Amino acid sequence: MISIHVSAVLRVRDGYTGREVKPSSLVCAVDGLPCRPVGKDGGYLVFTGLAPGAHTISLRGQGFLEELVEVEAGGAAWEIDVTMKPGPNYPFRQTVTRLTLTVLDKKKPAAGRLVWLAAGQELKIAQTKAEAGSCELRVFFKGPPPAGTYLITDDKHSEIVSLRSVEGETAILGTPLQWGHARSKCFLPAQRYRTGEDGTLSAVLRAPCTVQVYAEGAGLIGSAQLAEGDNQVTLSL
Repeated sequence: MISIHVSAVLRVRDGYTGREVKPSSLVCAVDGLPCRPVGKDGGYLVFTGLAPGAHTISLRGQGFLEELVEVEAGGAAWEIDVTMKPGPNYPFRQTVTRLTLTVLDKKKPAAGRLVWLAAGQELKIAQTKAEAGSCELRVFFKGPPPAGTYLITDDKHSEIVSLRSVEGETAILGTPLQWGHARSKCFLPAQRYRTGEDGTLSAVLRAPCTVQVYAEGAGLIGSAQLAEGDNQVTLSL
């Protein structure tokens, strides 16, 4: 009997519109070698049979920048939400809000740092306290929240979580909460970026907004009020 091991499942969305990206529209590679993962409805890419250890998956699509995803094969399948970022040829149909963010570490460019930008429709915790270690918690929201990556904004206890689904008023998370959070703390949709050698990253948003900025290893490092057009922001770790 042939056994197929699922190594990673990527759910791919357009980072600008939030819509799913058709698997057939993407060119994929693992560790630089072309591959053809199994495409599923809903923007899912299923990678099977990866050798145990660390791998880098690259995704390319018309109008998007290349997206790199790191996975560790050999154990349980990784489930990752991926957002494709608009590139130079992306077909914008309206005026956009652009952000160039520079991240500093001790007054020097923080190169190669993972950074999440969070903004948009929020969810709020609807119970007295969501305990650390929980994978389920009650939330309230306006309109059905999409599954994906979210930032819980809670000062030094802010954290990135993966929202798998919402059943009634119960949010189901992909991994347990690292911290406890009190009632009314907010979940904001978040997208992952990586700074370049000069410590900068670029993002495009659909409308003016307040964006929260979270950096791996540093937590919530600040926020910025963005206006229509170009915005230049500098934050320190």
